Amino acid sequence: EYIQMLMPPLIQKWNQLKDEDKDLFPLLECLSSVATALQSGFLPYCEPVYQRCVNLVQKTLAQAMLHQSQPDQYEAPDKDFMIVALDLLSGLAEGLGGTIEQLVARSNILTLMYQCMQDKMPEVRQSSFALLGDLTKACFQHVKPCIADFMPILGTNLNPELISVCNNATWAIGEISIQMGPEMQPYITMVLHQLVEIINRPNTPKTLLENTAITIGRLGYVCPQEVAPMLQQFIRPWCTSLRNIRDNEEKDSAFRGICTMISVNPGGVVQDFIFFCDAVASWVNPKDDLREMFYKILHGFKNQVSAALCLIAGSFTMGYKTGNHPREQVTLYGGGGGCKPLLVLEEGVGGRW
Repeated sequence: EYIQMLMPPLIQKWNQLKDEDKDLFPLLECLSSVATALQSGFLPYCEPVYQRCVNLVQKTLAQAMLHQSQPDQYEAPDKDFMIVALDLLSGLAEGLGGTIEQLVARSNILTLMYQCMQDKMPEVRQSSFALLGDLTKACFQHVKPCIADFMPILGTNLNPELISVCNNATWAIGEISIQMGPEMQPYITMVLHQLVEIINRPNTPKTLLENTAITIGRLGYVCPQEVAPMLQQFIRPWCTSLRNIRDNEEKDSAFRGICTMISVNPGGVVQDFIFFCDAVASWVNPKDDLREMFYKILHGFKNQVSAALCLIAGSFTMGYKTGNHPREQVTLYGGGGGCKPLLVLEEGVGGRW
């Protein structure tokens, strides 16, 4: 009822405004949110909206090339037109999902997106990486032939000085890795070291840390042999980054990745095992097969390397200086030959200690 009431005046406004009219900005932003929310309800309006967005991107890029080659004759374009068009395309991809596939197939959006990803303006790259991630989720069959061209660009944009650009590039890499599976292997070296640097960087914003942790986990899920050797370099910040996010599909795939990497390189988690336990305990309701992965790792460590864990846990300290005593000792494991953990790990996963 409300769709029928609200959409006709929006589309009427859409048809009235020329491509050069800056009143398009708020209208495009509005339609982006509407398309995402309506999902299939936006289908009657999607084709002309999609095509105009592609035209806006194409015209802006063409104007930029003319200005670059003949700056005296051609003005620089207002790239905000391109940015809001890219954002609306993202909204369409997110809202329509696989239904957008035919529109993508009939357009040159991937060629245009490749140019946008290399634009000097950070906001253009930020929006193009968001669109890349959404198209990867919606119609990867069209994105996959371009991956060899896209991945080096994504790798060079993992610069945390430009937080939003870096965040969207990181997220897109994670979405691509889930779709690529083991075929992601040739591209691991292009991105892994930068991601590990970001997750260890002090004062990194929370959202970027979480996206980085999820993407590292996803890379480890599809290519554990390539990522697991670096486990010790990121396991602690990885666990602390994801311990506070709610259960969802991104968290699920990331934890499957970390469990797979631990099975390949258990030594990489030994020194920070307590942080892994804490991250596991952050789950409220993991899927049964993920719960089983947790169970095997926790009990595997308990049974096979209990002596090493006792040493680590015995030296795990916190406190403050008091006189001549440098710290107060906090023992996490009880005494005795078996070093039975005081923390009960046998009763399933979920909740907090």
